[in-house]
Parts: sequence; C-alpha cells; structure tokens
Amino acid sequence: MEGLTEGRIVHYILLNGEHRPAIVVRVFDSGRAYGLANLVVFSDGSNDKGSVSGSVSEQGIFWATSAHFDPEGKKHHTWHWIEKA
Repeated sequence: MEGLTEGRIVHYILLNGEHRPAIVVRVFDSGRAYGLANLVVFSDGSNDKGSVSGSVSEQGIFWATSAHFDPEGKKHHTWHWIEKA
C-alpha cells in the first residue's frame, strides 16, 4: 500500500468505535495483504479497558497484530489514515 511504512502514525479503531493513535511497526507487503500491518497502539490507559481485545500494558500501550486498512475508519481492529483537523 502506497505510503504505508514502518514508523508512520495512523488511527486504530477500538471495540467501541473510538480512534486511538498507533505507530506502524511492520507492513505485510503482498497482494493479498493490502494494507495489513502490525501496530503499537497508544490507549487512554484505564479509560480504554473493555474497549481493547487483549491486554494493555501499565504504560497504556498494546499490540494490534494483522490490522487491516479500512478507509472509512468504522470497523474494529482496523486502521486508517488520520483525519485532517
């Protein structure tokens, strides 16, 4: 996917539909895995408990593995480019 590279910041979608910033740590570059990436997501600490599938570290960080690209930014466990302010 053009522009997707390790180190870029994107938005990740939580179970409750809220967006959180995430850093891309790995990009899967094959035709079948269009926009597939591993992310490190920055949560809102204990405020996001229950909105995350998996565990959140004491620092409020968690892994989102094999997250797919969703240009509309509505599906859980997907990422999209950050909206313009």
